[in-house]
Amino acid sequence: MLRIEGREASELSPTSLSDQGLEEDDLREWVIANSAEILGEDLLVIGREVEVANMGDGIDILAVDRAGNLVVVELKRGALRGSVDFQSLKYVSYVSRWSYDDIKQQFEMFLQSEWGIDLHGEDASFAEVIEEFCDDDYELNATQRIFLVGNMVRERIGSVVLWLREQDIDVSIVQFSLFKDDEEELYLDSKTIVPTSDLEKFETGESPSDKPWKVNGKRWHLEERMNEETAALVRQMVDRLAEIDGLAGPSWTQKIYIAFRIEGTNRALLRTRANSVQVDLRDFPITDEEQLIDAASELVGDEERVSLDTEFQDTRTRLQIKCMPDDEIDVDQLADFVESLLIDESLSSAESPAALEN
Repeated sequence: MLRIEGREASELSPTSLSDQGLEEDDLREWVIANSAEILGEDLLVIGREVEVANMGDGIDILAVDRAGNLVVVELKRGALRGSVDFQSLKYVSYVSRWSYDDIKQQFEMFLQSEWGIDLHGEDASFAEVIEEFCDDDYELNATQRIFLVGNMVRERIGSVVLWLREQDIDVSIVQFSLFKDDEEELYLDSKTIVPTSDLEKFETGESPSDKPWKVNGKRWHLEERMNEETAALVRQMVDRLAEIDGLAGPSWTQKIYIAFRIEGTNRALLRTRANSVQVDLRDFPITDEEQLIDAASELVGDEERVSLDTEFQDTRTRLQIKCMPDDEIDVDQLADFVESLLIDESLSSAESPAALEN
């Protein structure tokens, strides 16, 4: 997906709610405020997290469509999987028995919340709102509909939805995608999927698009996580660290770091970011903490970007060095530093990175 500004076009990077520290609640608020844009249909929302008697859980969003039908919207911040289909059927069976008075009561309860007031106004009348929103020939709760919203669909869910539609039960799948730009601004795209007898479009197990770093980790880190300058620095670091005897790697298959191992354990990590790379070194002996920090600081010229933790995970040691392209880092010197600390375990006797060359 591209972001267009005038004649300039920049590519957006895929991300997810979990990566952005967002919850299902955030997705719910977006849908409530923008049902037409996300679900492809304007809905009259009458409930948020509606409690279902004797079921111990609630309907994410309850709404009315233009024809007067009740609409159950079930949300998942990740893939649509597990029992989401059965869960939505439980909900729709429950509200299918609601009368005019039940629906009115739900609307009035929703009106007591901040969400209801924001949508309809504090003094809204159910009769007036429903008459204004619905078509002239609407019939309240004549039938019910379901929207399942997630960022990916498992094959089993698609199969169930296909069968339900064949039984004239109105179920729609809405798949959303989240993107971000270089300024960390978020963009949401959505599409309605109509299942057919050919279920190839539905994923089985982990989707490559869901975890692209497992498909092509090198491309993920160098092209998706970093800008060109940082990627160039990381390429140099990776090539030089790979030359160290006893340090196995690189392994590109993790989402946020490139790993090098000693005897099967991650000992040197390059944590990739857009504008920097953090060198994370683990499990080494320390005889002089101050000398070690001084030696690491000389690599980047800034002690504030060096952190030493001697009780990492209770018993482990960890040294972190934040490197930036503008530092003009001597990658050979960095590799000598890593080798002396992790392989030779002789850094404690060195006065500075420069001394490692002697």
